[in-house]
Amino acid sequence: MRSSAFFAGSVMAICVLAASGQTPVSKLPYQLDFDRIKDVSQSDRSPDGKDGIYIKVRFGITLDGNKVENLSDDYKIVIEEDGHRIKVFDVPRPVASEDLTVMLALDTSGSMKEHGRMEQARVATGVFLRKLPRGADCGLILFDHEVRDSLIPIYDRTPLLTKIQSVQPRGGTAYLDAASVGIKMLQSAQRGRERALVIVTDGIDLNSKKLIEQIIQEATQERVRVYTIGIGEPGKLDQVNTVLALDHSGSMKPPADDQDTISKIEALHLAGERFVDSMSSVGRASILPFSTYVGTPEPFLDKSRGLEIKANIKALRPVGETALLDATYDAVCLLDADGAKGKRAVIAMTDGKDNSSRHGIDEVIARAKEARIQVHMLGFGQPIDLDDRTMKMMAEQTGGKFYHAKNKASLIEIFENLSIQLHDDGIDEIALKRIARETGGKYYPAKNVKDLQLIFEQVTQNIQRESHEIVFASLSQRADGKQRNVTLKLIRVGAGGTENVVEELTGSYLRRGLVVAEMSHIVYVILLVLLGGLIALPTLLRKSGV
Repeated sequence: MRSSAFFAGSVMAICVLAASGQTPVSKLPYQLDFDRIKDVSQSDRSPDGKDGIYIKVRFGITLDGNKVENLSDDYKIVIEEDGHRIKVFDVPRPVASEDLTVMLALDTSGSMKEHGRMEQARVATGVFLRKLPRGADCGLILFDHEVRDSLIPIYDRTPLLTKIQSVQPRGGTAYLDAASVGIKMLQSAQRGRERALVIVTDGIDLNSKKLIEQIIQEATQERVRVYTIGIGEPGKLDQVNTVLALDHSGSMKPPADDQDTISKIEALHLAGERFVDSMSSVGRASILPFSTYVGTPEPFLDKSRGLEIKANIKALRPVGETALLDATYDAVCLLDADGAKGKRAVIAMTDGKDNSSRHGIDEVIARAKEARIQVHMLGFGQPIDLDDRTMKMMAEQTGGKFYHAKNKASLIEIFENLSIQLHDDGIDEIALKRIARETGGKYYPAKNVKDLQLIFEQVTQNIQRESHEIVFASLSQRADGKQRNVTLKLIRVGAGGTENVVEELTGSYLRRGLVVAEMSHIVYVILLVLLGGLIALPTLLRKSGV
């Protein structure tokens, strides 16, 4: 964690004394890791049992973000109290702290089913939990397109392992929202403990309402270090262009089966919303409605105008017959004419057999192949009402897939998974690196899922803050309740013993005790004279007969 994130008074300067011929410091090779609030504390006894007022200062040193145990010979540390130098010393070996509270945020989205990612994650997180320091508390967040489950930080690892073992992958990815929840849960950690959040994900965040800037700000304010683990290859963030050809024929009025309580058209509205929510920032979509005839296509809109896309889907009402082939053909032509770069796909959904098209199946397949556009076919409702054979043929021969949704729940799941497959092409390494870097954590790439266990072991080691501790007797041994400042300096010793201050950071502590006002001796004499006068006043008055 960089102290500049916690207080405005931090000063980083390179002292260049040209007049004395001193060599300027051209680079800051070392940096101090120091929290002005948590890293200065006091006690009434020294480590060897002596009574008095003793101050403990804790700090870390990094080199390009990596920990440093020993500085080179020409670098020293200076400790000052209220501007008075206490000592100049070489840095001692660091001590690992067990005063730690961790939140583990684990991605359980549908893409974690692939390549054995979920199973490897179960094993790796088990290693992580078991290797945390004994005194550490740990909490859990399981997330997909929303936070599915959570546990506040506790000492016992068993409940966490149980939840991780039982969860099944589904849905999209919202690790920013999960991170926000984790940071809030860490607010309950005991005062003075180190706090860290570990995010494990295999995809691009498609569903969060929180922005990355908000997460970094929240983590910085709460002094939470965020460690990120990206599973798989980095995403290319290619633009994704989709036409949704949606059936709104009269047969969409009843529910899909006896268990559904809403009509098929209402189920389509919900599924369409889920598709839009799972689009990436580079996704574009157009709605092409059809029944007896193919309707007018809506313009292509990106994720930033998702509310408009949803409104276009919600506007569909059941009426007419089914022109599935014409709609699929026109959807391919629309996408081809758009000419946008990136991925291109048509998703055609119907609940019935074609009974009003002019185009034949061979024409549709030929046109899609010519344009090199994948066609995904989705049948909704009872199998007897669908022409599975025709839809499977169109999908397979154009490089797409055929899906059958029996009810509302499966329709929503299919639309969501299709959106994820189209838009989530890998991890957003840029975002994961930025979150870690700007919160004092670290990013770990896991391109091979089998490396997860080793990576979690590395995280376990790095998450324990290794710091240097210095204890000294305070220059003032009075329990006066006053604030005292402690300054930590990193200096470079030049020729002739001259000192360059590389970095200077100041923290403070408030000494417990009674605040005693300090006054000059003259004030005390005046007060005594006045007090004596007040005591003598009655006697003088009696003598004067007043």
